[in-house]
Amino acid sequence: PISMHTVKKLYTVSALLIAMMSCSKSDSGSGTTLEGSWKMGTYSYTRGASSQGSSNVSGATLHIIQTTTAGAPTQGVFSGSALTVKFFDQGPGEYTLVSETAFTAANAANKILSIDCSIGTATATGSTLYSYASGTAKAQVTKVNNQYRVTIDNEITLNKKLDVNGGVAGALASYGFTCKSVY
Repeated sequence: PISMHTVKKLYTVSALLIAMMSCSKSDSGSGTTLEGSWKMGTYSYTRGASSQGSSNVSGATLHIIQTTTAGAPTQGVFSGSALTVKFFDQGPGEYTLVSETAFTAANAANKILSIDCSIGTATATGSTLYSYASGTAKAQVTKVNNQYRVTIDNEITLNKKLDVNGGVAGALASYGFTCKSVY
């Protein structure tokens, strides 16, 4: 199991990276057929910037991918999005999605992956964070040009976890989510 101190440190680093990358973020209205794209409900987003990093956690390699959109807002309060994907590096292959709680308590030898998605990151009116809560969904992890990429072809459900600055007005409690080669 990972210590709460380590988890808090990782969340702090993740929040700082998202904040730094989200100053001028937005979406581009394309579907999940493009590499580096994702879909939350009827809203489509495309990668504008990203970062990847690894840390040694209790002898295991924790890999984190953070990606965010860029460009002019085109979807009102739903404009802009950011993803955080975490997994214990077991190389390319199929990973099982788990909740953040299950990920934190899990054995690092398991091929598991946790994902969070924020929407409304390109607006001044607030954003909303969603996360995977439960199920038996799978993600494909590949490696291209020494960068990991994550694809979730079969729609999963992400549930509302946190409203920031009041959240996105009209945001639902959950959305269907897919992604294509996010890096």
